[in-house]
Amino acid sequence: MKATDFFREIRQGSLFPLYYFWGPEKWLIDEAVKRIEEKALVPATRDFNREILEAGETSAESILASLQAFPVRSPRRLVIIRQADQTWKKNSQPFLDYFQSPNPQTCAVFIGERADLRTKFFQALEKKGIVVPFYPPFEKELSRWIHSQAEQLGFSLAEDAVTLLVERVGANLREIQVELQKLALGKAPGKRIEEKDVLALTEDTRSESPFEFAQAVGRLSARESLRLLHKNLQQGESPVLLFSLLVRQLRLIRRARNLRAEGLGKKEIEGKLRIHPRSAESFWRQADTFSPSLLESLWKGTLQADQRLKLSRADKGLVLEEYLLDLLDPSPEGPQVKEGPWPRKK
Repeated sequence: MKATDFFREIRQGSLFPLYYFWGPEKWLIDEAVKRIEEKALVPATRDFNREILEAGETSAESILASLQAFPVRSPRRLVIIRQADQTWKKNSQPFLDYFQSPNPQTCAVFIGERADLRTKFFQALEKKGIVVPFYPPFEKELSRWIHSQAEQLGFSLAEDAVTLLVERVGANLREIQVELQKLALGKAPGKRIEEKDVLALTEDTRSESPFEFAQAVGRLSARESLRLLHKNLQQGESPVLLFSLLVRQLRLIRRARNLRAEGLGKKEIEGKLRIHPRSAESFWRQADTFSPSLLESLWKGTLQADQRLKLSRADKGLVLEEYLLDLLDPSPEGPQVKEGPWPRKK
């Protein structure tokens, strides 16, 4: 089940006896647990009916005993099992027996880092419960989420303010929430937050991956590519490394287009090129952005940039920036790639 479907169902009152939450977005997992707690427990007796166990430090027998316990003046108990990878990577048989007939008065929430839906553990759990992965939201989803959180805090955000907030903080929902709370301080209800307000109250704390830089170039996004280039250089990343990741992405795009021209399907191409399923949609958008003439014309200039980076005494960061400025032409006609050598634009 997708995270969005989970939150919709829990708002409608649906509650299962078994949940397994996993993934890198810990803030969303915490929010999911809060929603279950609100539905499952009575506030007056919450402390008696809420238990947190660490699977790495607790035996399977002790966990199962807790799951079978009866609630105190409440329709249900809530048992949260952290480090839940331990429950299915080792001896999962005791849990398989429990999953066949879970205690209807206990809501069990397993929280792990990963999940393998091919295993008997998850196949049995999904018959009576649900497994939900939690990933950071995509760009459009993130923007909607920020607007929603701002509304809950009593103010609205201009679009350029949202863009700047993500650029400075990143996509970490917990950190964005903290910055939104800072922006809400001292503001009258209904206040509109502008870009200048975000600039004044937030710090540029985002740590950027070199791989994100290559992805931005693949999208032919001039602004984002240059921002990520500068940020990575500030973080001490090597211009040669950044360039090599960029060229690798361009080669993958060219190879994918060639294979598609040969008649191969997308899934087969993704397997050959080892494109992760979660990245596949974004990758194909990048591939469709590049025309055949664009892909063929960029290699001479790319070779010259490679030689300058390796042999020239010029500032390597500036060499890479010049390459990007010529590759990602922000003219109204769209990205243009000239035959190298590429003259600098006036």
